[in-house]
Amino acid sequence: MIYLLSLFFLLLSPLVFQLIFGIKVIKESTSFSFLEVILISSLGHVAFAIINLELMGESLKQATYRCGMAWLGLLMLEYFVGFVLLIVILTQLYILYRKNKSEKKVHNN
Repeated sequence: MIYLLSLFFLLLSPLVFQLIFGIKVIKESTSFSFLEVILISSLGHVAFAIINLELMGESLKQATYRCGMAWLGLLMLEYFVGFVLLIVILTQLYILYRKNKSEKKVHNN
């Protein structure tokens, strides 16, 4: 049970990081730039995906059965979370773009 919880924690932590710190960057309540937040969450997702797949591979080697479908399922789940992370990043970029565009319009008038 603890093993599954650690897999999901590693799987979802870059997404949660992007959501929290992306919103803070949009509200300008943090010293990070948006590019730094994107890089940290993207590199974290790749690193945690590799760690998760290695942990799953070691777990399957110790199991009595030799089916790799659990590993494949985790890989597909990693791809899905990566896609959701990309959608969150693009949405936050659009919000930041619209916010900066409206602020420039206010300053020009």
